[in-house]
Amino acid sequence: MALAALSLWVLTSLTWGSVLQVSANRHSVYWNSSNIHLRREGYTMQVNVNDYLDIYCPHYNDTQRMVGTGEQYVLYMVSYRGYRNCDPQLGFKRWECNRPHAPHAPIKFSEKFQRYSAFSLGYEFHVGQEYYYISTPTHHHGRSCLRLRVYVCCSTASDVDDEPEPTEPDYTLRPGLKIDDIDEYNPFVPKLEKSVSGSSPSRDRLLLTVTMLFLAALFIS
Repeated sequence: MALAALSLWVLTSLTWGSVLQVSANRHSVYWNSSNIHLRREGYTMQVNVNDYLDIYCPHYNDTQRMVGTGEQYVLYMVSYRGYRNCDPQLGFKRWECNRPHAPHAPIKFSEKFQRYSAFSLGYEFHVGQEYYYISTPTHHHGRSCLRLRVYVCCSTASDVDDEPEPTEPDYTLRPGLKIDDIDEYNPFVPKLEKSVSGSSPSRDRLLLTVTMLFLAALFIS
């Protein structure tokens, strides 16, 4: 019994050590006209697989409530041509920043750069690809282009044992639906809310193994 308990403790320590090593990073972007990075073409953020991108919408406190209407934007994920021309028609709506006076804190949207999604409206991203976000203002009729390029760099340790995949299109909206040319695609606009992220298949198998070994140790004892 003591030997089984010791073996289980060692295995659990190693397992959770591996899980902690693949913890994701979070990258923050404040999406408003005062962010000079977004006002120039070429600004690129590099992320790893399973990292998060947090987009913070414009926000004003109570003392600023009477000064204008506040900045509001509709954000789109677009093709490279849509990014260069700042043309939302070459992509699809991703989020909408329409509550600049939200109580307590700014509205935040999060994107997880995952390779797989278990949800019908989940997005899937591929290593070595670039993804493009732009916005159009709704608080005035002028042309004020804010844009961001995201480069998905590297796989985490949880993806090492995954089988290599054939070359896939740059854009994947949901399982079984691949987009070869986003310029010609007009998808159903999903509900504007925080992106839902799925878990990695490798991590699921890891947790299942730990559970089975724990039950086996209890049976032996």
